[in-house]
Amino acid sequence: MWYRRSEQTNRNAAWYSMLGVVNMLGSLLSYGLAHIQSSVLRPYQIIFLFCGALTVVFSILIFLILPDSPIDAKFLKTDHDKLIAIERLRMNQMGISSRAWKWSHVREAFLDPKTYLWFSMITAIAIPSGGISTFGPLIVESFGFDSFTTILFNIPFGAVQFVATLGSAYLATVWKVKSVLLIMLCLPPIAGCVMLLAVEHDKAHRGVLLAGYYIISVYPAISPLIYSWSAQNTAGDTKRKVTTGILFVGQSVGNVVGPHLYQPSEAPRYTRGLTSNLALFVVLIALVCVGVFSVRILNLRHARRRAQMGKAEKVLDLSMEGQKEVRDKGQVLNESEAFVGDKAFDDITDLKNEDFIYIY
Repeated sequence: MWYRRSEQTNRNAAWYSMLGVVNMLGSLLSYGLAHIQSSVLRPYQIIFLFCGALTVVFSILIFLILPDSPIDAKFLKTDHDKLIAIERLRMNQMGISSRAWKWSHVREAFLDPKTYLWFSMITAIAIPSGGISTFGPLIVESFGFDSFTTILFNIPFGAVQFVATLGSAYLATVWKVKSVLLIMLCLPPIAGCVMLLAVEHDKAHRGVLLAGYYIISVYPAISPLIYSWSAQNTAGDTKRKVTTGILFVGQSVGNVVGPHLYQPSEAPRYTRGLTSNLALFVVLIALVCVGVFSVRILNLRHARRRAQMGKAEKVLDLSMEGQKEVRDKGQVLNESEAFVGDKAFDDITDLKNEDFIYIY
């Protein structure tokens, strides 16, 4: 509701990449706080209380400062400014924020096969995420490091996560495709899991084991791309909210299940956990391929509907173009294409809007 589809991936990644920054700064912070001697609180309690307090403070600030939509934005001083901010979103074909809750959107969200595809994808990546984020320090410690050194070795993990998240989002924006990036991002974690399963866990192989662990740390870049892919292929305010909520449920379920695949008794190899994670990355690749096939079929259906209604069968998706491309290509729209976008702000779902173009 704020950004054109060509802008959403980078914005989402910029927010999500802060998890990498948190891993880097959090490791240093945890290292310092863990050295505090207290007769009342244990080190882990001090760390959790400090981070929890910061979260509460920032959540209040965000609630007070961040507007829900361009219509509510106080920094847009005039109605003309708000109109421009809204009109630039027309070719998204996704509407803007609506206060009306539409049960027809809810029903469609639960009946749309895409919803369960996104749910399966986010669950498939959340399970490894939950396990590795919980047992990652123990995996590193199993290489022969003490607890405090292990904390510091998570700093590179966050650095790789930060670079992978922003880098993949940039490439997805330039290439105008997410499916290829999602498949590419699954390959390093697969290689990393194989390395941790195959290499002997002893001090002589610390370097190789750490390399495998850091290769796995590319996986956090997958989640924001899945969220972006889902959001950019879902229209209708209520449907989009319900779909996002379902994805949050999938991520939560995965984060709960993931740690249970790792058992301390299986240290240092954690065979069941790493093998399960490896299999899920392969499953995710298969799900992405199914997703590409699905949205291609939907685009063909919408093209036929446009032709039947006298509109252009093939249209240019200006929502995925940069500002310069929009200025250049916007001149080539023919008369039949001029009707494309007439439902952009009607708050109808992607399946009901023949002008909606699904992205890969």
